[in-house]
Amino acid sequence: MQSRATRRSFLTGAGAAAVAGLAGCSELDSGSGSGSERDGGVTDSGGSGSRTLTMIDWSYVYSNDVIAEFEERHDCTVERQAAQGSAETLAQLRTGRADYDLVPLGNYAVTPAIEEGYLQPLDLDQVPAYGAVFDFLKKDYFERDGDVYGVPRSFGQTPLAINTDLVSREITALADLWDPELDGLAGGRDDARLQALYRNAVVGEELNPTSVDDVDRGALRSDLVDRLELTGGLWNNGGESEQLLRTKQVGVQPVWNYVIQAMQAENVPIDRVFPEEGTKAWFIQFTVREGAEHPDLAHTFIQEWFTEMGYESLMAPSNIAIPSDRVFDERNVDRSTFGLDDPEQFIYEDPKPRELVEAYSRTWSEAKAEANV
Repeated sequence: MQSRATRRSFLTGAGAAAVAGLAGCSELDSGSGSGSERDGGVTDSGGSGSRTLTMIDWSYVYSNDVIAEFEERHDCTVERQAAQGSAETLAQLRTGRADYDLVPLGNYAVTPAIEEGYLQPLDLDQVPAYGAVFDFLKKDYFERDGDVYGVPRSFGQTPLAINTDLVSREITALADLWDPELDGLAGGRDDARLQALYRNAVVGEELNPTSVDDVDRGALRSDLVDRLELTGGLWNNGGESEQLLRTKQVGVQPVWNYVIQAMQAENVPIDRVFPEEGTKAWFIQFTVREGAEHPDLAHTFIQEWFTEMGYESLMAPSNIAIPSDRVFDERNVDRSTFGLDDPEQFIYEDPKPRELVEAYSRTWSEAKAEANV
């Protein structure tokens, strides 16, 4: 217990010494809840074309009208299976249960999918809109031998959300989540990899170690226990994160930016802070499955996502950015609206070997058990 108290003192001191992070940017007028709350199952928008494009994706991403227009343009049917998460989709690929044409994946899931042979290289001649995708998202780990396997489809971030009815002190950093003054008021996502990333950012360790041998699991577990002992609640999807703040079960936690914008649009007393250690960013990639039945149609869908569909289907209604200069320029959208005026502020969860992911999961489970969460 003494060593834990010492580490907590260090973490608390780091938070107290933090300088103010970037202030919240101007807000959009509309927002939406989490797509994770929507029902699963297959969605067929009613097209009757001779070809069927199949995909697995989060149900909130596509409006039925946008899909119907695509079907009409290309005399096809689009069949959508609701995704639960990138880890779950990767597991389906591994077990042969994801026989879709188009398979969107989080950035951390693309590398193992490439290495294990589940994806085919993209023909970028069929996706000229790729040239306008934000360069800082064109990660090297989406490529193999000169081929590109993933095109960033959407970009989001996870700033700190503060319910100012509960928290009056200044919040500037992820380290504040370890501050005993916030006992019972701090919240967070129930995700082992994410919590390890936040902890590493706070203590100044390597954000994305590449081997289990590089991780002091004892120190990591101790720090996570300290964090959990102050926690007022954990969430698994956007709707749960929103409810924790609305019901005042928690007063401060990292939350997806579009959830913050939705609450602010409804005058919920929520402030947004970009933490000084860096703001966790996430981005989802379009990928095409190896052995896809209609790869050309999948490429056409990716191209038209940037030229015709993405803004109306996702960016305008849900405040989730389509990461393309073309979209921002044509729609006359200020990058600062989405916190994209300073790309250097972001931190990312990079791909990790499976044994490290499993070690993080065990450590997080052990920490929750020790903290009685």
